[in-house]
Amino acid sequence: MPCEAIRELGKPVTSKLSVLVASAMLLLSPLAVLAGNTTIHSGFAGIYVARVAKTAPSMSVSLGEDGTATVTQDPGTGSITAFGRWANDGSQIKVTFNAAEGEPAPTPMVFETAHGKLHAVSWDHAAWGSAQPPAMEKGYKVKYLFWTTTMR
Repeated sequence: MPCEAIRELGKPVTSKLSVLVASAMLLLSPLAVLAGNTTIHSGFAGIYVARVAKTAPSMSVSLGEDGTATVTQDPGTGSITAFGRWANDGSQIKVTFNAAEGEPAPTPMVFETAHGKLHAVSWDHAAWGSAQPPAMEKGYKVKYLFWTTTMR
């Protein structure tokens, strides 16, 4: 009788237990992959724009959900747009730029999020001089971004 209790439908209990454990691992593995991804947080994705006077230095940052980034900055000497990738570490976002052909990659920028705004922590001091880039607010629609940047 004990041998019959161990074997049910011709399979030992240990094989059923291993199938159950393997199934649980397969079900939980997607969650483990998502939990291990700390470099891209979709809550930071979006468009950030500085609300400043049209003649003041300005900056806008677009963070894509796929990790792409676009930074347009005008420190007062003309608008410069750079493309790259972004990653976050807690409340800081680091944008690493792509190198233009035949040129070195621009210095990465680091931003910090606080109170729904993006503040530059590290930037190109050669372009900005002693000025600090303005804080940017999230949530602008592309239409608003078009009218505020092209109608200067």
